[in-house]
Amino acid sequence: MICVTIGRGRHSSLAQEWKEAAEAGVDLVELRVDCLRREPDLKRILKERPTPMVFTIRRGVDGGLWRGPEEKRQQLIREAIAAGVDYIDLEMDVAPNVRRFGKTKRIISYHNMKTTPVDVRDIAEKCEEMDPDVVKIATAAETLAEASRVLHLGAQAKAPTITIAMGEIGVFTRILGAKYGAPFTYAGFNPERVFAAGMQPYEVLKNDLDYNRINAQTEVYGVLGDPIEQSLSPTIHNAAFRHLGLNKVMVPFLVPEGQLPTFFQELKWLEIKGCSVTIPHKEALVPLLQQKEGAVERTGTCNTVVIQEEGRRVGYNTDYRAAMDSLEDAMGGRASEEESSPVFEKHAMILGAGGVARSIAFGLARRGANVTITNRHDDRATRLAEEVGCRAITWSVRSSTPADIVVNCTPVGMHPNVDDTPMPPGAFNRPNMVVFDTIYHPENTMLLKLARERGCKGVTGVEMFLRQAALQFKLYTGQEAPMEVMREALRRRLSPVRHA
Repeated sequence: MICVTIGRGRHSSLAQEWKEAAEAGVDLVELRVDCLRREPDLKRILKERPTPMVFTIRRGVDGGLWRGPEEKRQQLIREAIAAGVDYIDLEMDVAPNVRRFGKTKRIISYHNMKTTPVDVRDIAEKCEEMDPDVVKIATAAETLAEASRVLHLGAQAKAPTITIAMGEIGVFTRILGAKYGAPFTYAGFNPERVFAAGMQPYEVLKNDLDYNRINAQTEVYGVLGDPIEQSLSPTIHNAAFRHLGLNKVMVPFLVPEGQLPTFFQELKWLEIKGCSVTIPHKEALVPLLQQKEGAVERTGTCNTVVIQEEGRRVGYNTDYRAAMDSLEDAMGGRASEEESSPVFEKHAMILGAGGVARSIAFGLARRGANVTITNRHDDRATRLAEEVGCRAITWSVRSSTPADIVVNCTPVGMHPNVDDTPMPPGAFNRPNMVVFDTIYHPENTMLLKLARERGCKGVTGVEMFLRQAALQFKLYTGQEAPMEVMREALRRRLSPVRHA
């Protein structure tokens, strides 16, 4: 179950948003009464209850907005219990002063907005001794190890426990708590109000992450990157899992650069079955593999890992094949593998020198294209060009260098910086030029808009993204991916209008 948090400054606004949440299908609402600018009027607040509720009046030290006397706050808590609210949130230092009454369930909570204490296990056990129906542990996490430790509390708890590692690095704890018995998780409803670092929007938890389908038997897959919030891999994979009735979930994991070994070590207990890997880990993953396919050997990059028994990691490069298929199809394709590629003897310029650039550079060179690589950091372009066996040019001359094919493998133009472009308008001056942007969010980048305005053929990153994901899906499940389901999920997610 997903509990959305609502907090407004006015009683009327609070009631209106609660009603809107009910109309959106929300099952449980946390009312943050501490957000009210006037003294709370409980009779008015509780007169109509569109959904079951968690009554919360949070102190400043616990991340709330209550600034009144503590005696008054505790009085309001008792009045809410007497009024029969469904859940009452009691901080562990307050819980001994408030007795159980009526049908109201007790959430015994501990919040630490600064850190994850080393004795957080002892804290959780003390909460279990305070007559809880639910224990809630929410602490700030700075590392994967801390976030892992917080989630693990739920797996070991005696009482139903909600474990939250606050911050982006702990987002996975808000999702996977359901696998370890958490009765619900917290989500945002109004996009203009964020109540805690890492809290996910209701519609993302419900639709993209399929939270309500997660249970103890759910197999876990991950997408690893930094940044990671822009990744839509969970959206399309979870849609495909749901369509085929597979009890699997893909979850985003923020893994800072250099922390891949830590990820595999600290989260081994989750028994993750496979991972999609994005910036900046595609090259760093290769030395951590126990087995790799030929495309990984050739390109030195890996975007997919299947984790077998005893943690054995097998690596694949689905970017390589997906990019080549997307580009060749856009240029007319070829009737058979024996026929020469449409990129043969074409001049191809690659912008960027990261993992995707490596895959595409090797793919183009193998198919007989004349490849040129450029990057903001000239030394990286030079190194990659030497490995591929092609030439490198400085970033400053990219727009004046003739090319039949331009492939953008940089993040320039990616959401939210949608007005940026890695190439100026004057660069698109060659007849029949093909411009391929590997960015898929947004689908129609500024680079592609400029290219099409000047008569060039544009290839979006959406097709490559879907193709590489379909190949991953086959590796994860052994089944063919439902491409139209994945395409529709991506289209919905990229639409400017979202629905809960």
